[in-house]
Amino acid sequence: MRNSAGMSFGLSALSERVRVPSLRRTPHLAGVFFVAMACIYAVSPYLALWSLSSAFRSHDTATLSEHIDWSALSTSLKADAIDALIGPPPAADDLPDFGTSFASDAVSHAIDTRLTPELLMTMASQMMPAPKAALSFSLRQLYDRLSAHFVSPLCFEAGVITTPGRRPTIVHMKFEQWRWKITGLDIPRSV
Repeated sequence: MRNSAGMSFGLSALSERVRVPSLRRTPHLAGVFFVAMACIYAVSPYLALWSLSSAFRSHDTATLSEHIDWSALSTSLKADAIDALIGPPPAADDLPDFGTSFASDAVSHAIDTRLTPELLMTMASQMMPAPKAALSFSLRQLYDRLSAHFVSPLCFEAGVITTPGRRPTIVHMKFEQWRWKITGLDIPRSV
């Protein structure tokens, strides 16, 4: 049997039960999806920092390696080390003397050959204060020690005060290959 529209009764009953979502709801669903993705993206660098923190505490070099852009980090550390050792680079028209050139090459070679996850673990353990028997941070203490913000949509900075009264260590992160990676460290110099 067929109904007045020419469909069999089984198909007409099925078409009445199955309703296609209204196109008026589509922009709302797209908006909800967009807001959810924006929230996930805004929280993602903090989750990456938490993952790095747990990797440092458990000495997990594999997790640490996943969160580091080694070429950018070594370039940043070379520039900081050379600047601390011999001062700012000479002007474009000045030639560096032999000692300066030798020192910068030695620093570059040392960073290229010695920068490993294990060395970063050692540096972090030396920078962080020794853990106390009962280590408990209140949210206020954490807020006083950590400063984190987006620099641009793909860049994030986190400052951590490791020693009270000193400048913070700044961790530069960039969103690369669908994850946040450390691209630079600004380690405060000892005065």
